[in-house]
Amino acid sequence: SIDKDLNRKRWKTVIKRSQKALPQCIELYSEQSLSCIFILRNINQSYEKMHLFNPDSSQIAQAYRLSTEILGKTHFTTNSTRDYYYKYLIFNELYAEAKPLLKEFIEIEKSSTNDAYQLMERYKQLYALEGLTENWPAEEAALTMVLKLARDVLGEDSDDFKAAVEALAYNYCTQKKYYEYFELIKEEQQEVSCFSEPNS
Repeated sequence: SIDKDLNRKRWKTVIKRSQKALPQCIELYSEQSLSCIFILRNINQSYEKMHLFNPDSSQIAQAYRLSTEILGKTHFTTNSTRDYYYKYLIFNELYAEAKPLLKEFIEIEKSSTNDAYQLMERYKQLYALEGLTENWPAEEAALTMVLKLARDVLGEDSDDFKAAVEALAYNYCTQKKYYEYFELIKEEQQEVSCFSEPNS
């Protein structure tokens, strides 16, 4: 059975059997049935265990969409399908599509453990995605959060804090917010040239 193969970590067999079972499951019940959602999850998880992306990317998106709709945003299955889908989008440089998923990670983190360090790491990812999609006001908002969290978690002497100051200063320059730029570098006593790229 598929369960036995899962326990024995026979990922290729799990994929083969699950791909065969999925259309039968959908025909018998519907794609919204838990059984079918779990079959879909098993397919994607088996690919992930082999450090691969499911070549049928529609199944990656579908597993996330269905588990969110049927099981809710914070269910274990939804979390694992969201994580896999997010990795897939980033790997394929689909940054705009990845942003809503990242915002969900942040929302869930805030409403569960509210771990400041984890939130800082997530906001760093968000600032990077906003920058890659050239959404400067949204990048500024994410950087402001990184700055605040880095100050709270690691202190003003930390590299994370200094890097956030530099990135925010550069963001202000890009947006031609020179007043905010001068206020920031004066307050944080950091030398940041307005027209040089920040260190990555």
